Amino acid sequence: MTMRRIAAGILVALTLIPGAAAHRLDEYLQATLIAVSPNGTDVEIQLTPGVAMLPVLMTVLDQDRDGRISPAEQLAYANRIVRDVQLRVDGVLAPLSLIESTFPTVEAMREGLGTIRMKLRTARSGHVLRFENRHLPQFSVYLVNCLTAPSEGLVVARQERDPLQKSIQFEYAFGAGAPPAQAPFLPLAIAMLLAARIAVLVYRAPSARRST
Repeated sequence: MTMRRIAAGILVALTLIPGAAAHRLDEYLQATLIAVSPNGTDVEIQLTPGVAMLPVLMTVLDQDRDGRISPAEQLAYANRIVRDVQLRVDGVLAPLSLIESTFPTVEAMREGLGTIRMKLRTARSGHVLRFENRHLPQFSVYLVNCLTAPSEGLVVARQERDPLQKSIQFEYAFGAGAPPAQAPFLPLAIAMLLAARIAVLVYRAPSARRST
């Protein structure tokens, strides 16, 4: 039954991301996963540049134009991400702090194999969450979903996303205070990221065939 649910979750996730499979080499795929708990909110963002748009992204990343992304440049870019995303809890701005960031090599990104990962956190938690990603909208495509932990009694209701999936808003509660509505489960959130990776493989494949 678990495997069936995971498979169903993957299918549902694919329907939640219209256009993801058509993601092109000249786009920047930004997939965000949000996890809420009674003690705070965690946000993980995975950013995968298409091969054709990497030169444009490098003008943002490589400030000294030496062909590398130094630790200082990585930190500067991570801080830009923090500034470009916004989280509100119960209508109040909840500043996010950078917890961790990892960067692939430039060579990996040139081959279409590199994903930048950011982990952000705020100690704020409540009952209504709104997240918006405003980072590099001119050449980005977005995915966003919430991760639920049934063991903590979390129930998420009334999820609302904009058509581009730059933003999401949902109500949530824990235990006895949970609203009577649908409860997305862990495999669905994982499936969302799996679907994102499938989309990446789809747009990489034509490039790989042309290079052989």
